[in-house]
Amino acid sequence: MFLAWVPFIISSCIRYIFNKKLTTTSMICMGLMCGVWLFFLPNAAYLFTEILHSFRYFDAQGEVRFWINIDFWYGLTLTFAVAIIGLLLSTCSIIQIHGMLNKLVNKYISMMVVGVILLLSSIGVYIGRFNRWNSWDVLSRPGKIFVDLVNDFNAANSIMVEFVAIVFTVQLFGYVILSLLTARSGS
Repeated sequence: MFLAWVPFIISSCIRYIFNKKLTTTSMICMGLMCGVWLFFLPNAAYLFTEILHSFRYFDAQGEVRFWINIDFWYGLTLTFAVAIIGLLLSTCSIIQIHGMLNKLVNKYISMMVVGVILLLSSIGVYIGRFNRWNSWDVLSRPGKIFVDLVNDFNAANSIMVEFVAIVFTVQLFGYVILSLLTARSGS
């Protein structure tokens, strides 16, 4: 859960610096922070995949229906709450970055950049969930991560494309809904 807060805190800092008088130093600082933000952004959406742990200890084919067990409902409630918080933090973070992009470039380019951000975040969730890489591995082992992605993409039984599409759709849906709910009238 801590790692889900990191991109939101970073995007808040970027927005704070952006709203001050911009200097060469602050621009360099914001650029570096944007890179770090992008590396940590998938951690927030990753929490959505934690829902699988609700089902992990229950036998779906057993004689007793697992959904009658209160432990299942405790686990599902906890992981669902964590998933929602992660998606909200991710979405709020991207909304902050999108707001700054709208001031720098036209709205169509900023929407395309947000689409790329959502796609990269979805790929990052895949990398974390299935290949078990962490955010800092992007810097320390980028070649191995790339090889894993190519191997997964080319594997006959790969779910990479479908999984990335699902996470992208969930993030996009959350982004659109939250954007509509927080839109200011007249802007």
